[in-house]
Amino acid sequence: MKTHIKKSENFIVVSMDGKLDFGTHIPLRDELYRLIREARTDSTPRNIIFNLEKLEFVGSSGISSFVQTLKEFNVQFPNNPRYCNVKSEFKKVIQAFDENDLFQFFDNEDRARGSLDH
Repeated sequence: MKTHIKKSENFIVVSMDGKLDFGTHIPLRDELYRLIREARTDSTPRNIIFNLEKLEFVGSSGISSFVQTLKEFNVQFPNNPRYCNVKSEFKKVIQAFDENDLFQFFDNEDRARGSLDH
């Protein structure tokens, strides 16, 4: 799995592609914690969008670890992250783990950005 992070003035877009399994979420978790540390020291508030269009899940243990990592990130990041291009089967699994309604889903990146402009 590869993670790509694009930063602009108001947004951080985290795109992931490739296969996610139990072991590959660890580098992602480390990268997300780095983003949290940066956000806490950055004077420019940024919004974050996760684009999961090219991500493939392999095995239930991989997705449960991945969702737990994202839940922890959602709680600690200063602004509520948005998620876009999430395949329906993965969205159902994520929602099953989302007892606190932390995840906000959008069809595409433009809609996720638009929700942050209001």
